[in-house]
Amino acid sequence: MDKAEYLEPDLAFIARLKRAGGESVKKCFQCATCVAVCDVTQSDKPFPRKEMIWAQWGLKDKLFYNADVWLCHQCGDCTMHCPRGANPSEVLAAVRSLSLAEHAVPGFLGNMHSSPAALVPLFAFPIAVLLLAAMYANGLAIPAGEIIYSRFFPLAVIDSIFISAALFALITSALSVKKFWGGMKRNAPQKAAPDAAAVFGALKDILFHKKFAQCRANKPRYTGHLLVFFGFLALFATTNLVMLYHYLLGRETPLALGDPVKLLGNAGALAAFAGVSYIIARRLAAPKETGNATYQDWTFILILYAAIITGILAESARLANIPAAAYPVYFTHLVFVFFLIAYLPFSKFAHMLYRTAAMIYAASNSKTS
Repeated sequence: MDKAEYLEPDLAFIARLKRAGGESVKKCFQCATCVAVCDVTQSDKPFPRKEMIWAQWGLKDKLFYNADVWLCHQCGDCTMHCPRGANPSEVLAAVRSLSLAEHAVPGFLGNMHSSPAALVPLFAFPIAVLLLAAMYANGLAIPAGEIIYSRFFPLAVIDSIFISAALFALITSALSVKKFWGGMKRNAPQKAAPDAAAVFGALKDILFHKKFAQCRANKPRYTGHLLVFFGFLALFATTNLVMLYHYLLGRETPLALGDPVKLLGNAGALAAFAGVSYIIARRLAAPKETGNATYQDWTFILILYAAIITGILAESARLANIPAAAYPVYFTHLVFVFFLIAYLPFSKFAHMLYRTAAMIYAASNSKTS
């Protein structure tokens, strides 16, 4: 006989889930249509049927520390076919949204990112840091002559700020994912430790967006996400190559437009801009297909968009030789980039962390003992 399990529903969690976008959760009557139509779900323990009943009962620990919640790619196939309008895709998206604060280390930053009232202090910090850096570097004076951003912000100053932000994001990401991984082990004990096949399989799926490609109801998401993903890979590579140019080869910015690194950066910026533009256009034109966008969704998308646009405008103003516009736009661009980097583990950017961890864990746990 199976051992009895004591369940303690959390009514406060159910209320939070509804506010986060899962207001339709109680409509589910466990018909399993969602499982039948999902091309992404696993055969041995399919989702989202079990997650819907856990959500109805307020079993937050089962949801927060469940790899399957992150294996869902919010295709919308289940929502489109649901006969009761329970919107399983949106319910799981709401669970993931709440999970960001649950797993975050430190927790207060995770909570801040789910609160519109906290947006001002979240932005105030990078603005203050960059203002102090600019005052230290040049007294906030706009340099005369050719527009060279390193005259306004010396590379040593910028690198110290952004490397510190990246290290903070790296450490807090590791602690947050460690917390999530420990919860998964308690929820579904590992059958085997992750190996190279599990890790590289998950990375391959992510790199080529294989799961997004399986979606049917919202297939265009594949295009938008792929453009953003590879656009930002190109921008990340460009940033690191510029550092190598400066510190190893002694080459200073701005780079010539024909330089391979500059071409890579501009191509990445255009791809990311096209991808985010497409995602926003789709959300506005077909909200039922793309799912209910939450505060966290829109905040992340718009800040991402702002970082891309201000980067493009900063380069355009430099090429047009308009110093009065170029330097303020560049400063604004740095604020948005700092926000994305430093707060990565607490924003929707963290999806790539938890989804990767969940995919590796699920691949390891599918092995026989």
